[in-house]
Amino acid sequence: MPVLWIAASVLLQSGVYGFVSGTLGSGDSLALSCAGFAAAAVLFNAVLLVRRLRGAGRGPQAATRPRATGLLLAMNVVTAVTFLSFYASLTWVPATLATGVETAVGPMVLVLLGLAGRGRRASRQGWFAAGGLVLLGIALARRFTEGGAFGPGLVAGLGLVLVAGVGAPVLALVSAELGRRGVDPVYVTAHRFHLTYLAGGVLLLAVGGAGGEGTGRLPGLLLTGVLAVTLPLFWLQTGLQRTDPMVAMVLLTTLPGITYLAECAFHGSFDAVSLALICALVVVALWYVRVSAKAAPAPDQDPAQASGGSEASWASSSSVASPSSLSAPSSPSPTSSPSPTSSSSPVSSETFRA
Repeated sequence: MPVLWIAASVLLQSGVYGFVSGTLGSGDSLALSCAGFAAAAVLFNAVLLVRRLRGAGRGPQAATRPRATGLLLAMNVVTAVTFLSFYASLTWVPATLATGVETAVGPMVLVLLGLAGRGRRASRQGWFAAGGLVLLGIALARRFTEGGAFGPGLVAGLGLVLVAGVGAPVLALVSAELGRRGVDPVYVTAHRFHLTYLAGGVLLLAVGGAGGEGTGRLPGLLLTGVLAVTLPLFWLQTGLQRTDPMVAMVLLTTLPGITYLAECAFHGSFDAVSLALICALVVVALWYVRVSAKAAPAPDQDPAQASGGSEASWASSSSVASPSSLSAPSSPSPTSSPSPTSSSSPVSSETFRA
C-alpha cells in the first residue's frame, strides 16, 4: 500500500534523527549530508535513465525536456540552503527541537508569503493555526533549553533551524509550480540535489573533514546518510505519488513526535511536558492543513486531471513537515512522461516566473 511507503519513510527518518541527535559534530553533519544527497541523486538519475531507456522507442515525446530551467535552479539553491541548515543544526540542538521548531515556523512563513502575493492567502483560521504553531514552537524551544547554557552554539543551531523553516515553504511553492507546469517529479528529484552535495563537500573540506575518529567514521556516516536521506526520499516519492494528500499530511506531521520517542529510546531521557507540547504541535499542524485544504479554490478540471490538483495541493501545504518531507515535488500523474497540461495547483501561475 502507498501509505506504508510514507509511514516507512517517516519511521526511518525519525529513528535516524533520534539516533544521531547530540552525536554529530559540524564535519559529521556535513559528511552525512554529502553522502545522503549524493546517493539520492545517483539513485533518482538511475531511475530516470531506466525510464528514458524504456521510453526510447515510444516516439519523440519521451525525450521531451521540461522548460523550467529557472525553477530547477531555484530548487537547487533553496534545497541546499534548507537541507544543509537543517542537518548542520543537529550539531547544536536536539533533533526533536529541530523538527518541532521547523514544523512550527513553516505555516507562518506560508501565510506571510500569501500576503506578499506569493501563493494563496490564508483564511482567519489559517492565521490562528499558524500563530498557535509559532507559540508552541517557542514553548518547545524554551522547554528544551531550560537549565542549559544558552551559548553561541545553541543560538547558531536555532538560527539554522529557522533558516530551514523559512526554506521549507518556499520549496513547497516551487514544487507546486513545477507540478502546475507538468514537470515529472522524478526528473526534479534527480536534479535538485546537485548543489546540496557539492556545497556540503566544499564546506566539509573547509572545516577539515569529519570529526571524531576522522576517516574511520566515514563508512558509518555514509550508511547513516543513506538511511536518513536516500531511502526515505525514495519511499516518500513512491508513496506521495499514489496517496491522498491529507492522509500523507497526517503521517508527515507525526515526525517531531516520533523523533522524540526515538531520541528517548536511544538516549534514555523522557519529559512528559515536552511530549505534551509535541503532541499539541502535531494537532495544531493538522488543523492548519485541514483549514488550508478547505480554503483551497475548487479546481476547474476534467477527471483526467484530477490527480494533478491533489498533488499540487499537497505541495502547497507540505511546509508543516520537515525538509525531508518536501522531497517529492507535485506531479500531474505518477507516470514518467510529463504532460504539458497545467494542474490545478492552488498556487497562482503568477507566483514564480522562470
